[in-house]
Amino acid sequence: MGHREFTRSDRVAAQLRRTLATAIHQNLPDEDTSFITISDVEVTRDLSVATVYINTLDPAQERLALDTLKANAAALRKVMASELHARKIPELRFKYDNSLEYGRKMEDLIKQARASDPQQED
Repeated sequence: MGHREFTRSDRVAAQLRRTLATAIHQNLPDEDTSFITISDVEVTRDLSVATVYINTLDPAQERLALDTLKANAAALRKVMASELHARKIPELRFKYDNSLEYGRKMEDLIKQARASDPQQED
C-alpha cells in the first residue's frame, strides 16, 4: 500500500473540522446546536470551498441542522478567519452525512438475512 502525503488541503480540512466543531457549539448562542456533529470536512485543492459533512442524533433533525448551519455560515466563517489566521477562508457548504443511517440499514439487512438462513448454525 502506497504512502500518501498529506496535502495542504488535508491539513486545512483537519483544522477546519476541529475549529468548526467548537465554533458551532460556542458561537451560535441563539441556536440549539447540541445535536449537530461534524463527521468530515473536504476542502478543494485551491482552498476556495469546504464541504462540511454533518450528522444528527435523530435523522429527522437533518433539515433543521442544515438550515441552522447555512443561515449562520457567514458568522462561522468570521470565527474561522479569526481562529485560523489564514489568508483565505473557504466558503462553507454543509451536507448531511447519511453514512451512519446507511450502516444501520446494512446491519439490519445482514441480521435479517442471517435470521432467515436455514444453513445458519448457532
